[in-house]
Amino acid sequence: MFTTRPVLYWHYKAWQRLTAGYLRTFYKNNLPNNELIGYVINDKHPKTIRVACDRFMYVVRYKKTFRMTKKVWAHDEQSQASLGDIVRIQPLGYRLGPWKTYTLAKLLHKESNKLNLQKNTTQNNLQLDTLCSDKINL
Repeated sequence: MFTTRPVLYWHYKAWQRLTAGYLRTFYKNNLPNNELIGYVINDKHPKTIRVACDRFMYVVRYKKTFRMTKKVWAHDEQSQASLGDIVRIQPLGYRLGPWKTYTLAKLLHKESNKLNLQKNTTQNNLQLDTLCSDKINL
């Protein structure tokens, strides 16, 4: 008799209908071999650094771009990266220990260490005061 064809909407599966408003688009990483660029947030361990890599994501519902930060452990053989440096890391393909899956490919920007902050807060305040007074005298 009457054959009704099912209406195919853009969100035709249940999980797509539920998440339709939160459709996310990631910006493509154009670096080769899944390499990441990030900044060093931890260099306390020997031959190991922790790198925070930022990805940007556009959410259609809010018409906004959000930053998503991924923190990864990376192997630094010569211990050349320090806190605040901008580095390029590449995946190892295997793990070094329980967490390290990346290795340092290149040091892109070296952060100048004018402040060597200590555990003692009074020494830190003295260093900050001298640094601020140097900037005022310039």
